[in-house]
Amino acid sequence: MESVERRVEEERARVEAEYRRVLKSSVEFEKRIRNRWRAKCREKDERIAALEERVAELERLLAGRAL
Repeated sequence: MESVERRVEEERARVEAEYRRVLKSSVEFEKRIRNRWRAKCREKDERIAALEERVAELERLLAGRAL
């Protein structure tokens, strides 16, 4: 009977270790995705700001020519 209990405990420990490993890799994967998404959003925001600045500059030039 002790042999069965020991095997059950060993299996439980193995399953728990595998679960922790899978959970850790899953969390790391999600962090990479989130960081990549944030970087793309920053790049997009920078492009939008640059375009808005260029539009404002062009509008100033047009306004100067209209006078």
